[in-house]
Amino acid sequence: MYAKAAFVAWLLRDVFRYRVRVVRENLRGALPELGEGARRQILRRHYRALAEVLFELPRVAVMSAAELRERVLMPDMPALHAELARGRPVLVVTAHQCNWEWLLQALALDLGVPFLAAYKPPHNASADRLMLALRGRFGVRMVPGKRLVREVLRHRGQPHAIGMVADQMPTSSAGRVWLKFLGRDTAFFPGPAEVARLGAYSAYFLALRRLRRGYYEVRFEPLAAAGDNLDVPTFTARYAARLEAEIRASPADWAWTHRRWKLQPPAASGVPPVESSATGA
Repeated sequence: MYAKAAFVAWLLRDVFRYRVRVVRENLRGALPELGEGARRQILRRHYRALAEVLFELPRVAVMSAAELRERVLMPDMPALHAELARGRPVLVVTAHQCNWEWLLQALALDLGVPFLAAYKPPHNASADRLMLALRGRFGVRMVPGKRLVREVLRHRGQPHAIGMVADQMPTSSAGRVWLKFLGRDTAFFPGPAEVARLGAYSAYFLALRRLRRGYYEVRFEPLAAAGDNLDVPTFTARYAARLEAEIRASPADWAWTHRRWKLQPPAASGVPPVESSATGA
């Protein structure tokens, strides 16, 4: 499988040139301190990692629970179990780093409570049905982002978990949070912070690392305690700081093909971006 993935990586990068210009521009803007040769190596490793994940994703349909547990290690899971045992709901926030789809399944397998994951439904109904079938195999309930607040309110008072991937570029102008992220003015969704406040969630950033081909480990890093009631910029800055640290530690594993910096901050706002790297937990 991985031999095929290496061939597909070469096709994507060197033949079809799939978003190579986007990746180069993103790397140049986010990691200017690196030389051109170092960024070129990251680009090559990124396409190899991307192709490997593309080949890994369909295995969710046939993987056993034992194999999934072996391939996605979660040594910090007792921390979530302890929060849930106290009757507190949990919010887990992650990013497009490594194989986030396997992470979703591994969480659903071992949480032991209802697990709702926010997502944006694709326009194609058949693709949506296929995605829901694959993602729901171990009990994940996918919830369109526009209905998430309703689900938060419906589950209030009972142990449950909410999962969100929060590093996409927000397309709606309402409520964008602007931060200095990887040295650039970057817009983030306010959604995770708003959900955390609305449901008084204990919130964790899930830092996913590649151990070797097909094997990952996730660390649960606290973002907010239950009832902290952090304001949206502070919560979002904590998330951005954790994400930036992960990207710098393993840059090839982040989704550089996304057009992450298409938006420009409102020039008339007069409010400087929050420095995510200066904000701690």
